[in-house]
Amino acid sequence: MLKLLSKNLLRFIDGALYGFIGPFSVLFIIPHFLMKIVPFPAEEGFGFAGLKIAGIILMWSGAVLAVWCSVLMFLYGKGTPLVTSAPQKIMARNIYGKIRNPMMWALFLVVLGEIFLYGHCILIIWLAAMCRIIYLIVVNYEEPQLERRFGENWDEYCKSVPPWFPYFGGSKTKK
Repeated sequence: MLKLLSKNLLRFIDGALYGFIGPFSVLFIIPHFLMKIVPFPAEEGFGFAGLKIAGIILMWSGAVLAVWCSVLMFLYGKGTPLVTSAPQKIMARNIYGKIRNPMMWALFLVVLGEIFLYGHCILIIWLAAMCRIIYLIVVNYEEPQLERRFGENWDEYCKSVPPWFPYFGGSKTKK
């Protein structure tokens, strides 16, 4: 009982550390650094109150999605988004049954929301760079690592769940 409790506590701490170091840097430190060093003028919401509100909604939607994905990993995958405490099972339920990389969508939504909220053009460049970096990490590190760990089960999962754009249809035909 004590061993299980300590294992779960360590997984929780690992997930919290990942959340602070990874997403906090990508979603807060880097965008704010870029906005400070680039002398371009900016106006919240690009001058439109509706865009500012949309930005706030997008940012909170991304945050909720990230927390939801982390909870799913913790409860059902028996791990966290942190590489050293990776899920022990393929995440094939809930949103992970519709898309393989929902955490990446969470990051995308937050940065897109920042673009609308702060109205700073440099963040558009950061969003493009972040998407490219995420793509390279997923394709060159994460997916090969998951394929080694889960083998044939991972291949089957990849055949039925798309990597980047969710599939919400009924039954998916396999070719």
